[in-house]
Amino acid sequence: MRGVDEIVKYLLAGADVVMTTSALLRHGPAYLATLVDGLERWMDARAFCSVRQMRGSMSHGNIPNSSAFERANYIKVLESYQDRYL
Repeated sequence: MRGVDEIVKYLLAGADVVMTTSALLRHGPAYLATLVDGLERWMDARAFCSVRQMRGSMSHGNIPNSSAFERANYIKVLESYQDRYL
């Protein structure tokens, strides 16, 4: 689920707040329950007990070998490049 995936990414990176306004405007206020349920299922599957525990766990500062992380991201960007003139 895209909305939950985005929330998870931001929290793992260290966000204190995740903006959901556009999703709630698009899907209605009841969609908040879907997002919360999805986040709870994601956390349960990975043994996170709280948002506080997961917040920032994948931030750049918490990665043991940050240079390997940077190289992997660089390679991912190169692989995703599409020359629109070809």
